[in-house]
Amino acid sequence: MARQNFVGIVVSQGKMQKTVKVRVERRVFNKKINKELLNRKDYLVHDENEISKEGDMVRIEATRPLSKRKAFAIAEILKNKGQQFAHFETMAKTDVLKEEAIKSKEFLDRRAKQKESDSNMIKDIRSLQLIYNQNKNGVELSPESSKELKRIKDKYGIQEFSPDSLKKLLNLNLLAIESDLEKQRAKIETIQKNLAILLKDEPKAFEFLQKHGVENPSSLQKNIRKNLIRKYLFKEIQL
Repeated sequence: MARQNFVGIVVSQGKMQKTVKVRVERRVFNKKINKELLNRKDYLVHDENEISKEGDMVRIEATRPLSKRKAFAIAEILKNKGQQFAHFETMAKTDVLKEEAIKSKEFLDRRAKQKESDSNMIKDIRSLQLIYNQNKNGVELSPESSKELKRIKDKYGIQEFSPDSLKKLLNLNLLAIESDLEKQRAKIETIQKNLAILLKDEPKAFEFLQKHGVENPSSLQKNIRKNLIRKYLFKEIQL
């Protein structure tokens, strides 16, 4: 006697050892309405090698009862879409981690550069203060001091040599920091706005992902799709 066979989709895996849930759809004729309807039934199926993934199309075959509810086993994987999705999900997570590492490195580089800039400014302020005190006490500036004074004045656009010059240096630094913060804030707001628009408009989101080389974006899980959209929005704005 031939064994009972069904073709279905793996809808759940990993919750029980060597067991997956397979959904089988069959056409059943309903005499009351004189029409064929799709009947769905879920089977607990034995997967000895644990190779099937959620989304795979499989053929299941009746076997000796392995438990009270498990009397079928995986006979063949017809389409390994689930395995492809699992691989892509792993790759997407890896890409996100790489992006986060790059962003962290860029942030640390910017912070180190800012510290270096602040350190240089402090040195310039000290040099300017020393030169000012020498000039105030009637001490003639050496060629090195005159050269240093000219360098500082040219660097910061200082026209006159006075105590206000020190305040001007500090103000320049604060203005630069405020400007950078405003630019970063504007970029983040733009990314969040565009992300919200694309998540609400699926056709536009699919078009956006295809434009960036993502094949068949409609088959992706929503969380993966969201991560990829955010990733490419960051790249476009170059935050």
